[in-house]
Amino acid sequence: MTALTTALLTSTLAQTQIPGPDPLGFPLPPWILQALAYLTLTLHFLAMNFTVGGLLIYFWARWRKVPDHEGITRFLGSGFPLGVSYIITLGIPPLLFVQVLYGQLFYASSVIVGTFWIQVIPAMLAAYAIFYYHKFKRDARPRGQTALVVTGALLLLYVGFIYVNNLTLSMSPEKFSGLYAAHPGGGVLLHGEPTIVPRFLLFLSGSFAVAGLALMWRGNILRRWGLTENADISERTGFRTILLSPALWLVAAVGLLATRGEEIAALWQDVGATPVLFAVGLLGLTGLVLFAYRARSRTGSGALILASLGITLAIASQVIFRDLTRIWALEGTFDLAAIPVNLQWGIFAIFVVTLAAGAAFLVVWGIRIVPAIAEKARERLSTAAGAREEN
Repeated sequence: MTALTTALLTSTLAQTQIPGPDPLGFPLPPWILQALAYLTLTLHFLAMNFTVGGLLIYFWARWRKVPDHEGITRFLGSGFPLGVSYIITLGIPPLLFVQVLYGQLFYASSVIVGTFWIQVIPAMLAAYAIFYYHKFKRDARPRGQTALVVTGALLLLYVGFIYVNNLTLSMSPEKFSGLYAAHPGGGVLLHGEPTIVPRFLLFLSGSFAVAGLALMWRGNILRRWGLTENADISERTGFRTILLSPALWLVAAVGLLATRGEEIAALWQDVGATPVLFAVGLLGLTGLVLFAYRARSRTGSGALILASLGITLAIASQVIFRDLTRIWALEGTFDLAAIPVNLQWGIFAIFVVTLAAGAAFLVVWGIRIVPAIAEKARERLSTAAGAREEN
């Protein structure tokens, strides 16, 4: 592309940096769409954090050969396919809500990132296949399983990195024209954006907490089955892992302050909900650590339930903060209130009924199938423990 062509294209696009809104408008008041986006994105992050955090623990346990590393890695390895399936299933609703609320920005950024964005689906499918293969073939074909899981982990991290690039770019419509003119075929990554790494760390910050809690829940169940030694190891490993999440949150926060300190200070002053969300997130993290500590060596599950609520609260506050940051950054350029609303309560009613039916089915299915799975796991672990005692 010649310099003259590039200049002409840039001049043309500068007049229409942001596409016009959907002429149909919003089907519901924006606050309802935002609330649903917050709910579904929080659930998506929980699934993502379990899978990514579980992968990190998996590699650590195998590399360091921690006590009962075979039991821990088997538990986590069995959960990876389920985790990816929930990442995909729970990732679709918030993606759709983003497209409804910020479609004219998100579609534009997706075109600019296009070459990488289009690779997201095959990368997720490949990771899904890899983890299923590992689950069913790890005993029959143990060679190369670690390398296979590493490949799946890299694919998931790659997808997360592309998402961070795309969503970060969607908040900077002033860059659309120049980037598209320079790369009309797509394939843009924000290499020069200083907040990409801190944002990516923030994206992953809950991983250790959710995966560590999963290990503590495993330990709680093992303790009920009388496998006290395995339970102690699982709870100890899980609690130590949980402590890494606040540390990673702190590193990400310091990185954002170092790169966008003035903007964050302005955000703190301009958006009254920012201090509240910060306090709620801090309360959630504190509750997570305190109740997880209290849950150790206990047969009851009350403390673990409260710890789980703590991390959920922290992630939810982070999700809301991300959206308020986007709204604040786009002030004067894009306004949700300016888009017309053409109410479609019938469609919303169908959505609510479908969601409730799906949740009810999941609960009933869990009540029926989980005990059977747990009983098989208990028998297998009891047999393995008996074999170790005989040897």
